[in-house]
Amino acid sequence: MDKTTELRAYAKLNLALDITGTDGEGYHLLDMINCTVGVFDTLAVSRAAKVAVTMDGKPCGGENTAYRAASAVERLSGAPLAVNIVKGIPFGAGLGGSSADASAVLRYAADAGLISLADAEEAARSIGSDVVYMMHGGMARVRGRGELIEPLRQSELDIVIARRDRGGSTAEVYRKYDEIGRQGAGIDGVLRGETARYNVLEAPAVALCPEIARLKERMAGAFGEAVMTGSGSAVCSIVADADNARRTLERGFCDANYRAVVKTVPRAIEYL
Repeated sequence: MDKTTELRAYAKLNLALDITGTDGEGYHLLDMINCTVGVFDTLAVSRAAKVAVTMDGKPCGGENTAYRAASAVERLSGAPLAVNIVKGIPFGAGLGGSSADASAVLRYAADAGLISLADAEEAARSIGSDVVYMMHGGMARVRGRGELIEPLRQSELDIVIARRDRGGSTAEVYRKYDEIGRQGAGIDGVLRGETARYNVLEAPAVALCPEIARLKERMAGAFGEAVMTGSGSAVCSIVADADNARRTLERGFCDANYRAVVKTVPRAIEYL
């Protein structure tokens, strides 16, 4: 067996998210402003006799994105991987934890020479719309099914994140969007500073979990402009004073089951 390699897979935030239509296969076409932030899962990856993935000590099967990524690596290279994941990114928050785990496995395989980067990105596209972006990370505009990535000028931002309820699953939120969907004001306007940040998945997510709207109102009152990330249920605000924001968060949001003040990071994956 090869030595074990440890990696950090960082979370992402959607500072804006629009849906511009669907493709010929029924997938939603996205237009997003993404950044990676200092919340992470830790992965230990090594060569193995067969694919094996554990998360916080519990074995995972084919429903797990890291398992699907490791299976893709075995199919492409004949090299099975063992992956142990220690979660730091909360579940069901819209922070891309599952995508982060899959992207780290694929990035490791490409960097280790087991598969090409092109094959890793092709496998990433088949797993989820955030996975290609999360193989790279940083501040970026991400379009299409997540494969069109335009790096933006990296800004070091302090961002408050809070979540109360887990909310609906990603699949449920997209189904609800298809029932009630609306188009946003346009990501170009957000980038030019003419349009407030928005997330078109917020309305369907709120329909499934009304607490998101209440949390967003509280966040806006405490920190200014607030936006839900991903398909929910976490809400984030960019702040100018991280220490003051941390104090406000601890005093006013002690009922949140996840709360943090984080900085943006320039990449999605870091080797330890």
